[in-house]
Amino acid sequence: MSGTIADVKAQLDEAFRRTEEVAGQLEGALSMLEEAQAMVIAATDGSEHRAVEQLTSALVETRDTLQMSLASLGSAVQEVRDYRDGL
Repeated sequence: MSGTIADVKAQLDEAFRRTEEVAGQLEGALSMLEEAQAMVIAATDGSEHRAVEQLTSALVETRDTLQMSLASLGSAVQEVRDYRDGL
C-alpha cells in the first residue's frame, strides 16, 4: 500500500512542478500585459479617444482575469498539497 501512496505523491510532486512552471509563464504574461497597458497610456498621452479607452479597458480586464486565475490556481494547488501531505 505504501508503494502506491509513494507513487501518488511522486505524481503529485511532478504535477506541482509543472503547475509552478505554468504559473511562472502566466506571471510573465501578466507583467507583459501591465507593460503594454503602461505603453498604451504613455503613447497616447492620456488620450480619451474611444479606441484607446477600449484597448486600455481590454488590457485591464485581461490583467484582472489573469490575476484571479493565478490566485485560484494557487488555492487549488495548496488544497492538493494539503491532501498529499495527509496521505
